[in-house]
Amino acid sequence: MKKWQKVQQTSEYFVDGIALVLATLITYLVFGKGLHRILLYTADEWKSYCFMMFVAYSAIAVGFASSIDLAKRQRIMELLAVLRNCSLTYMSFAVLLLVFKNPMIDSRYLFIGSYLLFILFSCLGRYVLKRVLTNNFSNSRNATLVGVVTTPDRAEQFVQSLQEDWTKRVDGVTILHADALAATASVGNPGAYRAMHSRTVEQRCCGVAVLPDLSSFLSWVRLSSIDEVYINFSGKEANWSTENLNAFIEELEDMGVLVHINIPTLEQFVEESKFNHMRCDIVAGYPMVGVSAAVQNSKMLGLKRFIDIIGAIVGLIVSAPIILLVAVPLLLESRGGLFFKQQRVGRNGRLFYMYKLRSMYANAEQRKKEFEEKNHMQGLMFKMDNDPRITKVGRFIRKFSIDELPQFYNVLRGDMSLVGTRPPTLDEFEQYSSHHKRRLSMRPGITGLWQVSGRSQIEDFEEVVRLDCQYIDNWSPSLDIKILFKTLGVVFTGHGAQ
Repeated sequence: MKKWQKVQQTSEYFVDGIALVLATLITYLVFGKGLHRILLYTADEWKSYCFMMFVAYSAIAVGFASSIDLAKRQRIMELLAVLRNCSLTYMSFAVLLLVFKNPMIDSRYLFIGSYLLFILFSCLGRYVLKRVLTNNFSNSRNATLVGVVTTPDRAEQFVQSLQEDWTKRVDGVTILHADALAATASVGNPGAYRAMHSRTVEQRCCGVAVLPDLSSFLSWVRLSSIDEVYINFSGKEANWSTENLNAFIEELEDMGVLVHINIPTLEQFVEESKFNHMRCDIVAGYPMVGVSAAVQNSKMLGLKRFIDIIGAIVGLIVSAPIILLVAVPLLLESRGGLFFKQQRVGRNGRLFYMYKLRSMYANAEQRKKEFEEKNHMQGLMFKMDNDPRITKVGRFIRKFSIDELPQFYNVLRGDMSLVGTRPPTLDEFEQYSSHHKRRLSMRPGITGLWQVSGRSQIEDFEEVVRLDCQYIDNWSPSLDIKILFKTLGVVFTGHGAQ
């Protein structure tokens, strides 16, 4: 996570938290007849109330933390984010109060009043936060001071990109031409420091002072309060040898400066490929850069797994009476077991058995080849209208997705997730092209973006792959929550699978 994201998300967490506390206090003190209303409840009830408020708020604030730079957010986007977070916080809070029978839920007018004030104070707080961070942070003592070494073809665009990060302040840049790339100096030019700080530098790039050569740059870094140096060149410069580059980096490291250097070999991946996540590791003494299309953030994936476990436990408890209810008619209609298990392909090609309620006659898999010509899916999936292999009860449980309920067991085991991409059968997987396998780079799910984007109406497998890759590229806990809510709408309206 970048520094601006850490600062932004932490600041928003505390600003919204203060807004919530103020909204609650003002509601009870001003509109709740002051201390008299507060004293109606015991200390234990207040402790329980505050703890549940903290849990509800923290869960939503962390789960829906925005990764979009607040400097680039439009007002309507910010307002919608505040409404979403405030509403989900109070909905979760109300559920907790009801489940644990806290008497303070009886104060409905005060509850609604504090909710409305929370929205107001949160909007005001975020407005002030945006002004403070974007206007003042780069000039504060907490800003990261940056120096840049680059070439003429990259200088302006690269410096402007760094300036968009409000946690950084670019203080100096050296633009190297071909004839200057061969020279590095360890002694440097002390006059560069004096020139920079006496403001006698004439050449500038995007408003940033330009140092004439590497010798001047090293002296400036040595005598200035620089935190980081970015080195950005294409690698095609014949005069910049590995020895020169190593010597330059080593001298910067000797000063304790954090050095960022671009890797020309990877630039084509950034421009042309679907690799969205990179990380660097030292393996057996060799620096290795890992590139992947799938999410590699262990903390966020840990949160996803935690939500999966809680959701699976709740899902299994809720599913048990529903499964018992449909078990009798399902077993009476046709011979065979209650459950159907089938080998599926999971994350990165791992095999597992997926469980469903049996919705077809016992010999359905053997008869599949008889109906392949009636498959109306284009590509590597099988789907047909009015499939005669499906029983009457099976058609009903498919319509409302009741047949999927046993998959909560797969989620609990770790084979699947609540939200993800649908796992293919082994036959389908064996026919995959390379780009198809990308949809398996995350753990498969009970529901997903494909299921809530037309579901049975989508008849092109490539469209399924596109939606699955869109989910992987844009994954976040908030996207999972959004898909889960949309899934409930799809299920309750009976737009399930055919």
